[in-house]
Amino acid sequence: MDGRFFAFAYQENLITKNSKTFETIHSFVFPDIIEYLEWSRNSEYILCANIKKAIIEVYSIHYPECQFKLVEGSTGLESVTWSLDSKHILTLSDFNIQTSIWPLESQNVIHIQNVKSCYHKLHFSPNGKKLALIIANEGEDAIEIYKTDTWKLYKVSIQNLLLQIS
Repeated sequence: MDGRFFAFAYQENLITKNSKTFETIHSFVFPDIIEYLEWSRNSEYILCANIKKAIIEVYSIHYPECQFKLVEGSTGLESVTWSLDSKHILTLSDFNIQTSIWPLESQNVIHIQNVKSCYHKLHFSPNGKKLALIIANEGEDAIEIYKTDTWKLYKVSIQNLLLQIS
């Protein structure tokens, strides 16, 4: 994201290059065909995914021997993205069953159930300290707001959202 490097994928190969000299910095081998890749906001990590097989790996530019691997499991994978702090990966399972928050620094995954909102755009506050999601809650929609430093529920608003939108 800072422009010092660029990355491209070909089949299961991820290649990073210096954007000024075009010198290859690292070459990584992903376990399957890379369908998606995304740089972290701090330009330290590259996330690669095979959505169909629910495989995700993260590679470090400065520590290429360190790799973070995860498999979403039986719930499948619809999409994946970085948190704004570059320390967490957020996944949305098939059929919006759950959003999972995977910290790079520990094995303590956090699950948020019954996500209803579209994942193509996460709804972070302008400063990135809160995340809002629409949750299906016993036949009614609710907006849940999470603090991104702890990923704890901060606030819930259970109202008829359709009336507010129209």
